[in-house]
Formats: sequence, C-alpha cells, structure tokens
Amino acid sequence: MDVDAAKVLGGLGAFLAAIGFFAGWPASVVGVVLLYVALAELRIGVGEDRSKWLVYAIAALVAFGIAQAILGFSLERLRTWWELPARGLALAVGLAAWVAGWVLQVASAYRLRPILAALQSRIGESLFSIANTLYWWGSALAVVAIGLIIVAVAYILMGVGLIVAKTQ
Repeated sequence: MDVDAAKVLGGLGAFLAAIGFFAGWPASVVGVVLLYVALAELRIGVGEDRSKWLVYAIAALVAFGIAQAILGFSLERLRTWWELPARGLALAVGLAAWVAGWVLQVASAYRLRPILAALQSRIGESLFSIANTLYWWGSALAVVAIGLIIVAVAYILMGVGLIVAKTQ
C-alpha cells in the first residue's frame, strides 16, 4: 500500500472511530483497526506500542459498550432496569464495566502518546500534538462521560491530520 492510501485509510478509520462513539461501539472498533493498519503501513511507532494500543483501545470500547447496554444512559432504560429483580446486580455490573473501560482507555492513551509524537515528528502536522493532548485528557476524564466526547474530537483531529498531511 502506498503512503497516500495509508493516510486516507487512517483518516477514514479515525473518523469512523469518532462516529462510533455516537453510533455504536462496533463502528469505533472497525475505525480503530483501520487506523492501526494505516499506522503499521506508515511504519509509525514501535510495533509493541501499536499492538498494545490496539488491544487496549478495543477492550475499552467493548467495556464501554457493555456499560452502555446495561446502564442505557437514558432515564427510560434506567427505570426499566430498576424494575427488574436483579437491579442491584445490573447496576453493579454496569458500573464495573464503565470503570474497566476507563482504566483500559487510560492504558490506550498511555500507549498512543509515543505513536502520535512519532507521527507528528515524521509528518510534521501540528494537529497530532493537539490530538495527543486531547486523547490523553479525554481518556483521563472518560470516567465522566464528557471525556469520551473529547476522545472523539481527538480521533477527528487525527483523521484530519492524516488526510491533510503532505507526503514526504
């Protein structure tokens, strides 16, 4: 795959990962995998960091998806869960999945930092530095739902940075 195709693939993957935060976690998983393939093709970052980032990011997305499915994040859904006999168990499992997702999201941010720094130094696009900071702080704040919106913005900036980057 040539460099331009890898950049477009990574940009589309980053956009899909961002959209997945609102459309559903499977879209985010596909987007993260496409972004991983593009980073591997561009030979950005150490392979171990890339692989661990992919695993942590997918595991976090699945954990957040489980938490969203259980907790629902809507008053109607929460009312339905509270009417079930095992309401305490459902709430505990949902909160445990959310906390697990948060921990895994912070771990993915830790692994993505050197990758985005290498991407910025190689391509020279300053959007990656901003995306790096937003991904880190969004992951740290993911324990509160606003952090996931910040992570989605970071993915959008990664996509824009990859698409507008000049080929060297």
